[in-house]
Amino acid sequence: MCDLLWQCGYLGGMENGLLFMENEQYNLVDALPYIDTQLGSTEVAQQVKALIDEEMGHFEPRDYLSSLPAPELPFLAGETMSKEFARLDAGQPFQGIDMGRYKVDTPEGADAQDSDVWKKQAESLQLQLEYSRLRLTNLELLDRWGNKAWIAHSVLVRGTERILGNEANGLRATREEVNKKRKLDQISCGNELRKLNNELEQYAQDNAQIGGALWSLEAEVDRLRRTAQERGLQVATEEAAPTHMAVPEAVTRTEAVPEAADLKKVKK
Repeated sequence: MCDLLWQCGYLGGMENGLLFMENEQYNLVDALPYIDTQLGSTEVAQQVKALIDEEMGHFEPRDYLSSLPAPELPFLAGETMSKEFARLDAGQPFQGIDMGRYKVDTPEGADAQDSDVWKKQAESLQLQLEYSRLRLTNLELLDRWGNKAWIAHSVLVRGTERILGNEANGLRATREEVNKKRKLDQISCGNELRKLNNELEQYAQDNAQIGGALWSLEAEVDRLRRTAQERGLQVATEEAAPTHMAVPEAVTRTEAVPEAADLKKVKK
């Protein structure tokens, strides 16, 4: 997904590259989901969950967006929205629409003798008449041009939908290409890992066979040494070169080394 965002330009303006690169030791993550099939087992899933829970126990969340620039929102930078944000910060309640300005009442009592009150009510009445005239005009425009305007609007919406659909299809195709490349790379790595694992197992098996053969030779040397001692031969040891496994000791005689025929007679 990060590769896709990089290609699409969403993260191209970041100073430090991709967002996940800001995590410490991000290069140690070597998950291969296309070939690590054992992750689907219940036992492994429980182990993974236990590791995650342990990590979250001493995890300190940080602001991952601190290095990103603030988005430009011209609509929210207006005077009206600034006042609204200030009201929210102050905790003041929302003031609804004042419907009193649309109300027209006949002055009564003392207000009936006040010319200013009559003027205010007359202005409100003129405002209501103007609103009614505008509504009538809008209805006439709707009756005359509504169908054509709706058709033109529908054409515009369909064109916008087609453009956005093409962009979405392009992003999906790019995503699929990234996923296909990642899958092929992981399959190639998986084949190499399996090859190396088979070689490791073969080397371990060969070493085990060689070790078994060495133990057999050592046992045979010990048997020959005991046989030589039974025949009165002197057995001496020599300092051998240091190796990772035991080296058979040399068998010597003060007078002569026994022949193979003599050893056969001893076996009988």
